[in-house]
Amino acid sequence: MPAGTRPRRLVGAPLLTLLAGAVCAAVAGAQLGSRGVVSALLGTAVVVLFFWSGVLPILLSRGQEDKAALGLAVLLVSYTLRLALALLLLRLADRAGQVDGGAIGLTIIVCTVVWTSTQVALLSRSQST
Repeated sequence: MPAGTRPRRLVGAPLLTLLAGAVCAAVAGAQLGSRGVVSALLGTAVVVLFFWSGVLPILLSRGQEDKAALGLAVLLVSYTLRLALALLLLRLADRAGQVDGGAIGLTIIVCTVVWTSTQVALLSRSQST
């Protein structure tokens, strides 16, 4: 892997995801007012925190290839905990009554597609060079 690939992947996806979240917030704000903006910003934050925190176990396990089973267990547990935390955050926001379910759901879908597409594009670009 080229030396400059890792920083681009760690910065490129969050940056484009935040940009997509800002567009979603503008659209939701135009449709729903401040409630739409809050919903879109919360959806963006959930996606960025979920995916960015998923990089941490991978970075911590570098050089530990001989302990693949332990690494898999750590990844599965961290994924489960991140998913539970994201769902808890969304549930609490829903109970507070300050979010719109449609705006937050659409924002989460858009931001997830942007994050994943960016990672795939950067990874395929790094593999072809």
